[in-house]
Amino acid sequence: MAAPPACCASRKPLEHAYATQGRLEQLGDLPVYASGRPGSQLGLVMIPDIFGFEFHQSFQVADRFASEGFRVILIDCFRGKPWPYAEMPFKPEDDFPGWLARNGSWERLRPDVHVAAARLQAEGATKLGCVGFCWGVSIALTAGQDPSLFSVVGGAHPTLFGRELEFAEKVQVPVVLLPSGEDASTDPIKAVLDKRPYGKLCVYQRFDDQVHGFMAARGDFKDPRVAAAAGRGVELIAEAIKAA
Repeated sequence: MAAPPACCASRKPLEHAYATQGRLEQLGDLPVYASGRPGSQLGLVMIPDIFGFEFHQSFQVADRFASEGFRVILIDCFRGKPWPYAEMPFKPEDDFPGWLARNGSWERLRPDVHVAAARLQAEGATKLGCVGFCWGVSIALTAGQDPSLFSVVGGAHPTLFGRELEFAEKVQVPVVLLPSGEDASTDPIKAVLDKRPYGKLCVYQRFDDQVHGFMAARGDFKDPRVAAAAGRGVELIAEAIKAA
């Protein structure tokens, strides 16, 4: 599970001051950031990048989804112990693949994703989406193998570890994939899903002028171009879930 070059870039996450609109809560032992009106029929489970809750861009994106009418649960799947940004770029001796296998596998995260979804449903959500960032997109796509839970899955600047066709073959709901200019093409996935009954509901939008991480920890939202791209990403995901 080697990290793609875009993930390995030496750019560190950006400190970003932001007054959050949601609140930090606990779902059992799982820390979450909850935003939006409880009781909304639209629910969204969000999976952060490997930096977890260390940076506030993901909170701001969650709040943007809330402004689109969603009740959002952003999960801290690393429970306060994300990948240290000081250890970027990855070095062999840091064993990032081993760390991610221990802390970021579907087997490890499945209960967290389902707890968050159950919370949204208990609050009144009748249509759920699941989106992630970077590696988190792989978790969202895996969650989309169960069509009874999520209506749409996907996310921004996906890192799929060369397993694009595997994810495409197994996902059972429409996807939204928003790669940056540094990320792998989503064309192989599109070629598979175009043949599915829900193929026309899938959304693929490449942001060639953006860096990997532009909707998460590497997003410089003070830059109008980055803020606009992130805002458009939120709109595309929100529209896809509402249309599904």
